[in-house]
Amino acid sequence: MKKLVTAFAACALAGLVNAQVESINIVGYQTVTLKQGFNMLACNFDGVGGADGMTLDELVPGTTPGLTGAATSGNADNILVFDAATQGYTTYYLYYATKGSTTYNYKWVLNSVTPAGVTLKSGDAFWLSLKNATDLPATFVGQVPAEASKTLTLKKGFNSIGSIFAADWDPNSLGTDFWAANGTGAATSGNADNILLFDATTQGYTTYYLYYATKGTTTYNNQWVLNSVTPAPANFVKMGMGVWYSKKAAGDVEVPITRPYSL
Repeated sequence: MKKLVTAFAACALAGLVNAQVESINIVGYQTVTLKQGFNMLACNFDGVGGADGMTLDELVPGTTPGLTGAATSGNADNILVFDAATQGYTTYYLYYATKGSTTYNYKWVLNSVTPAGVTLKSGDAFWLSLKNATDLPATFVGQVPAEASKTLTLKKGFNSIGSIFAADWDPNSLGTDFWAANGTGAATSGNADNILLFDATTQGYTTYYLYYATKGTTTYNNQWVLNSVTPAPANFVKMGMGVWYSKKAAGDVEVPITRPYSL
């Protein structure tokens, strides 16, 4: 029997705030504050109705108050999507023109005649570069992933990721055996796998790394730390926020994540 539900979650901006969705699945929202400059965000939800991924226009509706559209990328808000396979970005911008081609006004585009043809899935992160100098409350909306578990794929180099479920995530919850087998630990950050958290207020990073030492302090071996005597805080990959995972070793690693909530 169908029922009306709203929940607690994340994945598309203001247009659907407080909307009620008729579905047998759980749909909800989460509000974050966008800052002028770069914001590293994450999609933590599936598409409403179970769609496999969300378009940029679904994630971040171009009609959201406070966003800046323009006829050229340099004058508009940008969304940058990173590809771990190529270690490069594709940049989309919020289009708005008063003359010429206006078909894609208030849409995310690659250029004035080419709409953004990308979808993001739960666990994917992206950058939003905001022109507006005023803080912008932005509400993400989507469908709560219902699988018992999901998998993140990490490649050598940088990976732009987020929590794969509609909740904060603690990489340390996978346990030391997992990271001993699948990560690169070291006594110093520069020689280890890193997770970098971006702060939109300071436009800077906090770096956590996978620790392993053969002498000295070994308490936190095969755990994520700020330094050799300070473990990373619990659930430090926050819902709605993207992070970098910098992987040292060659080859892909599949990271299993168990759903942290009951439905």
